Amino acid sequence: MKSSSRWLLAFGITIGVLVIAAIALVLTIGGAREAPLLSEDTPEGIVQRYFKALQAGDYMTAYSYLIPPASEKYPYQEWRSPFISSGEKPEWKVTLGKSAVRGSEATVDVVVDIFRPGGPFENPVRTQHVTFFLKK
Repeated sequence: MKSSSRWLLAFGITIGVLVIAAIALVLTIGGAREAPLLSEDTPEGIVQRYFKALQAGDYMTAYSYLIPPASEKYPYQEWRSPFISSGEKPEWKVTLGKSAVRGSEATVDVVVDIFRPGGPFENPVRTQHVTFFLKK
């Protein structure tokens, strides 16, 4: 075997080992991790639970965090998430921002990133900034 062929074979084997190692590393590290559940007696914890209920499709629970609560006049089945259009099931991520507590009222800023595939010239991420106004 020629010297150049041996070097080429060794280079090919090295590249193959690196590719296999990279794939194994990606598979063992794991995907997205769940954020720890915040305390329910904090404004951030309430907003987190609201979004977790939305993500799980439990609209009755999500709606229970809003005012007015579900009633016969506005049943929860008719309510849709303001972040998801009817019939869609995109991936999304919520990031908690600043929060402020003033007496029995609080505000919590969040950033909602909605990931959905689009055309080749469309941005696949839509970002919404939302402020939640909470009352004890």
